[in-house]
Amino acid sequence: MFRYTLSVIRRLRPILVPYVNGTTVICNETRSLSTIINRQHTLNKIGSSRPALIQNKQILDICNRITPISVRTVTKFSLKRGKRKTVKAAVRRFFRLDWGGWIRTKVGRNKKIWKKSQPQRRRLRQHVFCNATQSTLLDKMVTKFWKKPKYYVDDPYAPYHTREEYHITRKKPTNH
Repeated sequence: MFRYTLSVIRRLRPILVPYVNGTTVICNETRSLSTIINRQHTLNKIGSSRPALIQNKQILDICNRITPISVRTVTKFSLKRGKRKTVKAAVRRFFRLDWGGWIRTKVGRNKKIWKKSQPQRRRLRQHVFCNATQSTLLDKMVTKFWKKPKYYVDDPYAPYHTREEYHITRKKPTNH
């Protein structure tokens, strides 16, 4: 689908009629081009004597063919220093263990507790591991500060920060 969209854009002839800030309207919308329709009123106000960008048949044709692209919330480069930013939702919802695994609480643990049995409430209080794909994605969403080991007093996760049974994450040598 992405290649098809690019081929349509490449086949466009240049717009011969001068448009007021037509390129900035298209370039500034990162989520989808269909929001150009919402800006028709603004463009008509700016240049009432010139035809609006929305009346261009080529652009209308592109808008109808393009599907919305999902957007990740990672800020690749901050405006102040040019560094990556941490996605705060990832830090709030997930916890990174020292060996690189991520854990989370079970879904719906605080919903309708009054109708859940005691064993079910106990199971919902437990944490579960994220799979490898999710862990890789979460590692990309946080900066190196959150990947470093952190030491807390009376840490309830202390026994889970080491993973001695797996040869890659083992810290102590085996006694064979």
